[in-house]
Amino acid sequence: MAKFITIMSGKGGVGKTTSATNLGLAMNNLGSEVIVLDGNLSSPNLSVHLGNTYFPVTIHDVMQNTHKINQAIYKHHSGLRIIPADMSMEAMRLVNFQELEKKLQDIHMLAEYLLIDGSPGLGRESTSLMNLSDEILIVTNPDTPSVLDAKRLTDFARKLNKPITGLIITKYSPKRYRMSVDEIEKFLDLPALAIIPEDKRFEKAIHRKTPFIHLHPRARASRAYYKLAEIITGRTKE
Repeated sequence: MAKFITIMSGKGGVGKTTSATNLGLAMNNLGSEVIVLDGNLSSPNLSVHLGNTYFPVTIHDVMQNTHKINQAIYKHHSGLRIIPADMSMEAMRLVNFQELEKKLQDIHMLAEYLLIDGSPGLGRESTSLMNLSDEILIVTNPDTPSVLDAKRLTDFARKLNKPITGLIITKYSPKRYRMSVDEIEKFLDLPALAIIPEDKRFEKAIHRKTPFIHLHPRARASRAYYKLAEIITGRTKE
């Protein structure tokens, strides 16, 4: 049975999709069979990060019963397997989460893990993705507005009795006016499983349409994603 892990955030722009691609590739490189799904069905970003905004078959086509889910899986040149979403405006009307849940059952025959790049904030999409999840990872930056938004998301998830495994703190640097890791953990009552240091090369990686860890495997940020992948999979990097 595949484990469904959804990466969520209280707001956009904190590094959720970046974390989904890099964590997914790290898990893949450790030997796990992982697929990353663009679960942000109304505002997809996964394809943009990986350099392709058009795919012949997407998760929207699967929900419309025109294709099987295995036909919507694509392999990036880095080795990462993804299921993209349709980026067109028309596709926003084609979202049926009950149908999505049924179609995702076939993933159990195709992978060990389904890593879902979720929707930011609170709403119907976030609620539906929580209901699909075995585990939830919350992404936040170390600034007060981001952490407050993460607090609203974690409170919402707890009211629904959804399992939150921990935090990914991105864009971290020990600057003034930033919350410390200890302050964030105490405020959200969650452990920080990964602390991703601020690194300007993340922007370059998106521009080069390739996950950061593929371009800079020895960087501190890459090591942090690998450490998180080890926690999740129980596998270690050779």
